Amino acid sequence: MAIHWRLKTYLATSHGIYHATALQKRIVKKTGFLISTPNLRSYMNRKPKSIRLKTLELIVTALECELSHFLEIKPAEISVGETKKLSYQNTPLSKRAVDQFPDPKNYK
Repeated sequence: MAIHWRLKTYLATSHGIYHATALQKRIVKKTGFLISTPNLRSYMNRKPKSIRLKTLELIVTALECELSHFLEIKPAEISVGETKKLSYQNTPLSKRAVDQFPDPKNYK
């Protein structure tokens, strides 16, 4: 999946916001909610691994914009013929919690 996170660029070009504290002040002024400065700084400086929907809602509300202005998600390029299953069988033995599932026939 190709995720393009451009919050810092969008803030600078569209709103003249260059620092997390300025974004924090705008969020508090428009929504009444406080997001910590370190969190906002990390969202501005790099793509987050995860972010709460409520946080995204607060940012979009404060900036009076749409999510697509700074976040774009495109489908990943998958090579034809390659099938990859996300399942227990594909997990390496070293990372499995148990060696093997118990056989249900052994339980009465």
